[in-house]
Amino acid sequence: MSSEKIKRANWLELLFDLIFVFAVSKATHILAHAHDGHMGYEQYITFILVMIPIWWAWTGHTLFATRFDTEDTAQKLLTLTQMLAVVFWATFINADFDPNYQGYLLFYVLIRILLIMMYWRATKYNTASIPVAKKLSTGFSVGLVIVLSSLLFESPLRYFVMYTGIAIEILTPILSRKVLKSVPVKSHHLPERYGLLTIILLGESVIMLATSLNESQWTELTVGAAISGFFLLSAIWWLYFNLVEKHLIGQNLNTGQHVIYGHLFIYSGLSAIAVFIGYSVKPELTLLSHIMLFLTGSVALFSGLFFIFGHRAILEKELRIPILIIILSAATSIFLPLLSAGDIH
Repeated sequence: MSSEKIKRANWLELLFDLIFVFAVSKATHILAHAHDGHMGYEQYITFILVMIPIWWAWTGHTLFATRFDTEDTAQKLLTLTQMLAVVFWATFINADFDPNYQGYLLFYVLIRILLIMMYWRATKYNTASIPVAKKLSTGFSVGLVIVLSSLLFESPLRYFVMYTGIAIEILTPILSRKVLKSVPVKSHHLPERYGLLTIILLGESVIMLATSLNESQWTELTVGAAISGFFLLSAIWWLYFNLVEKHLIGQNLNTGQHVIYGHLFIYSGLSAIAVFIGYSVKPELTLLSHIMLFLTGSVALFSGLFFIFGHRAILEKELRIPILIIILSAATSIFLPLLSAGDIH
């Protein structure tokens, strides 16, 4: 057994997650607007470009907390300030970037500066944090300078500059693995944090399902689509948390980077699948667009699962049932809207 002192998520971290779910919900709604029954590729691109900074901003605080959170008054105030910045930041999340660009960018930078402040404050209480703070703060600061410099350019060049800066931030921990290994992530806390956000996003997916059902006329087909959608979400829950319990919690995760980066795909996939289910209950997409939405979400979801757990874990015998339910529920969710639209007789 590991001698590591088990660290659990605290109440403030749970509130932190709920604030970020609002941002994820705003991003998800970029996919929830069909145009004459179709979804353009630009919607998918915009969605992922919005999701990346949201995932990264949430991840930044989570990784700090799993290594250095002191849970004292000053740290709580810094976290609450970051949460307030996220509330304002989320109001600028929209499919049309240009009118909201400056507000979106400036609040993102504020959130990241607060994180850098947390790291430098941690060096006063934990000498092990000094090399980590130096490495990460340097990389994050370089990235943020480039992000801010995007204000000097016009669209679309400014987006290239901004995301170049964000890419530098995202690559910083990968290039700092040697230093980060000296302070490994907590084997209970990190999986718990990512799992908690996952289960909240699954809950948001159920809310989207219920909202679509509430806005639709109840028929055998819409009720059937709602039931199949619920089983689809339940099977994803079953699959994901079975893997987390068996392969992550209590295991030596080292820097945890397979967990961190894999969840970008999982969260993006969950968001796309939630929209897919909503369109199953309230059909507004063509068959091709509906199928493409599911394929996009499922490929993202399973890519993240394979990246974190490996193909052997995914194909374990006890997971055959949830995988079968996912396949059957998805097929039903695609088929029932066709009957509802009268396309199949």
